Amino acid sequence: MWNDLKLFTGDVDIPLTEKGVEEALAGGRAVSEIDFDIIFTSRLVRAKQTALIAMTQSKFKRVPVLVRGGFYGKGKTGDANRIRLRDAAAKALETAACRMVPVYADPALNERCYGDLQGLNKAAAIAEFGEETVTRWRRSYDTRPPNGESLQDTYVRSVGFFNSTIEPRLKEGHNVFLVAHGNVLRCLISHLGGYSDLEMLRLQILTALPYAYLYNGNEFAECCILPPRDDCNIPLINMPLGVSSVLKKAELDSLI
Repeated sequence: MWNDLKLFTGDVDIPLTEKGVEEALAGGRAVSEIDFDIIFTSRLVRAKQTALIAMTQSKFKRVPVLVRGGFYGKGKTGDANRIRLRDAAAKALETAACRMVPVYADPALNERCYGDLQGLNKAAAIAEFGEETVTRWRRSYDTRPPNGESLQDTYVRSVGFFNSTIEPRLKEGHNVFLVAHGNVLRCLISHLGGYSDLEMLRLQILTALPYAYLYNGNEFAECCILPPRDDCNIPLINMPLGVSSVLKKAELDSLI
């Protein structure tokens, strides 16, 4: 697979490997005590797979349902077919005999696009573009590779979506499960933690370990990595509504 070959993956839509499935199961067990009632993922299949696999470990036995058409609510803007799909999913969620949880996939949460680097391994990229140039593309905040995105571009779209769509759900009292990718989570965790651009570049995202945040309606508490460690005082059982748990997708997406 791509990771074994050390290829730049970015937003190439590849599925999970067997190892990725195992990591998604482990991540799901770590958050199994939280009763999520809404899930957001990227449009990439590996993120959606991770969310669905993780939910099989939930002790609340909710059935995740992929809602086509995006999260914009009934009767909102969109073409007729998208509105029909959203409304049909909303009706099914309201009338189903079993407990269900909607899963919304949005491109704002897709992994950073590496443009012309995607599909190349590090050695091939250096041979084609030069080591200094490749390092600058990978490690800088605002430099784009050819036909790709900078980390700043990824920050703007992912944090914008979080502020406009996800945080309002927390204000409504929902438990939100967010499944995305390394660079997107780097941006979101930096946003929630108030990190500088340099601190964000240095931030290392742990693979398949969920991050949980308590939300009090105005701000986010210090995050906790699940399962809890000695320095974590956020309880897993009977957690109040308004928990945002951020689960990294089950495999590294890039060479960052």
